[in-house]
Amino acid sequence: MDSDAITADLIVKTLRAWQQGQTPPPALLGLDLLRDAAPSAVEGRDLRLRDLLLQMTTDELERARRAEDVRPPSTIATRRTLLSDIAGDFAHGKAELQAWSALYHRYLAPVEYSAEQLAAEVHMDPRHFRRLVDAGARRLTEQLRRAEMAAHARSRAAHLRRHLPPPDYARLFGVDRQRAIIVSLLRQPYGRPIISIEGLGGIGKTALARAVAHALADGDDFDGMAWISARQSWLAESGTIEPITAPPITPADVTNQLAEQLGLTWLVGLGANEKLARIAEFLANSRYLIVVDNLESVSDIDALLPGLTTLADPARLLLTSRQAMAGYPLVYRHAVMPLSLTDSHALVESELERRGLAPRLEPADMERLFAVVGGMPLALKLVAAQMSRWPLATILSDLRRVRRRAPESLYTFIYRRAWLELDDAARAMLLSLLHISPEGEDLEWLQLVAGLPPDAFDSALEQLLAYSLLDAAGSAAMPRYRLHRLTITFLQTEILAQWDSGQQRE
Repeated sequence: MDSDAITADLIVKTLRAWQQGQTPPPALLGLDLLRDAAPSAVEGRDLRLRDLLLQMTTDELERARRAEDVRPPSTIATRRTLLSDIAGDFAHGKAELQAWSALYHRYLAPVEYSAEQLAAEVHMDPRHFRRLVDAGARRLTEQLRRAEMAAHARSRAAHLRRHLPPPDYARLFGVDRQRAIIVSLLRQPYGRPIISIEGLGGIGKTALARAVAHALADGDDFDGMAWISARQSWLAESGTIEPITAPPITPADVTNQLAEQLGLTWLVGLGANEKLARIAEFLANSRYLIVVDNLESVSDIDALLPGLTTLADPARLLLTSRQAMAGYPLVYRHAVMPLSLTDSHALVESELERRGLAPRLEPADMERLFAVVGGMPLALKLVAAQMSRWPLATILSDLRRVRRRAPESLYTFIYRRAWLELDDAARAMLLSLLHISPEGEDLEWLQLVAGLPPDAFDSALEQLLAYSLLDAAGSAAMPRYRLHRLTITFLQTEILAQWDSGQQRE
């Protein structure tokens, strides 16, 4: 309901109708505040509205009484005690207290009084008393408007979030700045239409995209949201890789699910081009946020992205991908940064506490853990889960030597697909970077260490950057390249030999 349609006159008419046993005006029954009542049951919404107005009025009356140190009202409401209560309220001469008391005793008290009766009790001219009742109704109007605007915002946010996956975390660490940057970019009316959140598997791309979408759902920047997930598996806390049933993995699957979430189910049977054209027509008159999670799992990205690009005005697209979208000029790329040591420490202790374990992790132990896995949220959460069964030293040793299922699954989940996509030159170059400085090295250092011919080096560098196996930081003129700590640990294990031999057998 439009909050401006809530007026003091409408509230008084409603209260007076109830008092006279008549049907009140229907306008207030459309309040978003009453959505928890059955929408088709007018009687239920009517009773809910009565309770709401009574609760608001009595709450404000009690607050005003406490502020003036008025004695508590009588516990048993009789004609005599109620008149005594209003006399006590008016004895203090405070306008706010008098207004709420006048409204309550005139229309909402369990015993009915006329304005003349109440005016006589407080030794006041009836016309002046009625003005105080009207003042109370105006105050109640403002209270109801504020509550309705808040309920409308909650209802709108819930509507926007209906396709978003619920958060799978109690708290996010180290993402506030990144979330603010992406939210700001998506709010810009003439900004980049497509944003790609990129990085290694397990670094928090989906969590960041989810946090961005939920933050935007609290505002009025978008009329609707869609979330399409192409994820094919996830790493459980037990260390097993769990498949996801029937994810959309083709461009047709993605557009079909988008049409369904937009309420355009009749488009599903159309051809790809006509379907996208109809979706574009629908989106042309509204502003939508469309999220495609785990884009790298779609079978033909090059076929999908041009079609999605046609939807990106005024809609906005938010992608997450392990594969860099470097070849698409319309795409703004945001590389997810690993957590700092401080945020990593906070995440691990939060996970330990969530599992009922001692949440304290000594700084020295955290530094040892960070040296092995870095600020990789997925790896940190897996380690925290394993700490209920194994000492930290054993877990770190397993990560280096891959002696148990959990470390092997972690590496498989994060790295296997990317490793198998690299050509021999890119694999050799990645292995040659084991001793790269944590602060990064320049291009000349990479060329020297890799020892590849110029063309092979350029191709290898492009592949490592495309699969987020190598990070580029610094300025565009003088970039510095570095490996994630977990990548270094992974490259020192023997699991690569197993993958390579398995690929040869295939």
